[in-house]
Amino acid sequence: MVQLKLPAKALVNRKIPKNKFYEKLQAGKALKAKFVQQVDHVIWKYKLSKDTINISPSKDIEEIQIFEVHLKERLLSKEILECIDRAIPYPILFILIYQEEFQLAVAYKQRSKQYEDKSTVDSYYFSDWYDHSSETFEILKGLDLRAVYENMVRALMPGQQIHETSLQEAVDRHKQAQALQREISRLEAKIKKEKQFNRKVEYNLELQTKLKELKDIA
Repeated sequence: MVQLKLPAKALVNRKIPKNKFYEKLQAGKALKAKFVQQVDHVIWKYKLSKDTINISPSKDIEEIQIFEVHLKERLLSKEILECIDRAIPYPILFILIYQEEFQLAVAYKQRSKQYEDKSTVDSYYFSDWYDHSSETFEILKGLDLRAVYENMVRALMPGQQIHETSLQEAVDRHKQAQALQREISRLEAKIKKEKQFNRKVEYNLELQTKLKELKDIA
C-alpha cells in the first residue's frame, strides 16, 4: 500500500460511487464512458483539516482531501481528474493505483471568487509510477494548510522550482516552458522535413531562440 505519514485520525476510507461526480456536473456521455472504462472505484482516503492533523486552515483552504483512484488501465484521462476536482471545492491529492503501482497527482486549484462551493482547476502535476512498497511520503510540510498544499504542488512540478517566487508564478513559468517545448518540437519537425537550405537556416535560427528562452526560464 501507499505509505503516507499521516495520523490515524485523518483516515476516512470511504468509497464514493463514481456516478456522484459526473451526475453533480451533469457530464456528457463521453465523460461517463471514460469513467466506466478507466476507473474501477474511488476511495476518499484521508481528510486533512485542523481537527484531523492539527494544522491551521488558511483563509482559502479549510481542508485538503486525499482520494485513491483505482484504475482499470494504467493511463487515466485528465478529464476524469478535472471532473472530480470540479465536484469538490477543496484541493485534492490523488493517488492513482493500477495493479501493484501508484502515482501521485495534484492540480493547481483556486477557490472561485464568485462561488464559495466552486473552484477553478489549472495545470496537473504527476509523480513517477512507484511500486507500492518502494516509497514513503511525508506530505505535511507547512505551517498551515495553504503551505501544505503549495508544497504538495511544488513537489510534483517538474524541474527545479524557485521557492522565493509565488506558486502562481511557478505555475505560469511551467506553462510557458510547456508552450516553448511544443514550439521547439514543431520547429525540429519542420527542419527535418524541409529540403530548401534557406528555409532550414531560418527555422534553425528560430529554434535556437526558443531553446535560449526555455533555458532562461527553466
